[in-house]
Amino acid sequence: MAADDSSTRSWDAIADDWIAHADANDYRNFFLMPRMLAMLGDVRGKRIVDLGCGEGGYARELARRGASVTGVDGSERLIAAARERAAAEGVAAAFLRANANALDALAPSSHEIVVAAMSLMDVEDLRGAIREAHRVLAPGGELVMSITHPCFSAPLSQWVRGDGRALLHFAVDRYLERTAWKSYIAPSFRAAVLRRHRPLEDYMAAAIETGFVLRAFSEPDASVEERRHSRRFEKLSRIPYFLFMRWGKPV
Repeated sequence: MAADDSSTRSWDAIADDWIAHADANDYRNFFLMPRMLAMLGDVRGKRIVDLGCGEGGYARELARRGASVTGVDGSERLIAAARERAAAEGVAAAFLRANANALDALAPSSHEIVVAAMSLMDVEDLRGAIREAHRVLAPGGELVMSITHPCFSAPLSQWVRGDGRALLHFAVDRYLERTAWKSYIAPSFRAAVLRRHRPLEDYMAAAIETGFVLRAFSEPDASVEERRHSRRFEKLSRIPYFLFMRWGKPV
């Protein structure tokens, strides 16, 4: 299995723009990361793989909370940035450049948690990534993941607006198509990135076929406190943009 594929090359090309975006992004910093950390609970002493670690934000926070963390990403530039930031902040975390479907440097049954925060929807080989997560987990370990909600993130999906741009309803089409396309994550990005869509059944089937058991499934909306951070969070009271799941590897 190669270290590079269409997804890793695409994300490497927009790495610097992604780093700036992640630092300032309201969804990540005030909704996604706090919820992932809450789902993980006490991580002191846990051996954790941060799969698709990007610039290392989750990995650094988990290490601060007492975990032994290895961040993995296919982008050479993002891994370099993750190492630089951990060193600058005095955080002890290891980082490894590898494709999610080829974690050869990690021994079987060597970790207790694999965190895949907003990464698995972008991998080219989903089943391979799930198999590798299962392989590196010890019996009783868990894969804890968040993704954009596939029911509301197909390429042909958007808010339908009325007078004054009021949100009328959310329209979705071609949900069952498995496809990849290029799009700009934000207007500030200088290049488009490769995005992917799969129906929810693909995520469920990949985990179930590998031997995982579903332990938690959450389609969160934003709390009143969270909505104070961003007006965009009001949309989350109408449809779930994100999906969180916890999968266990049986003992």
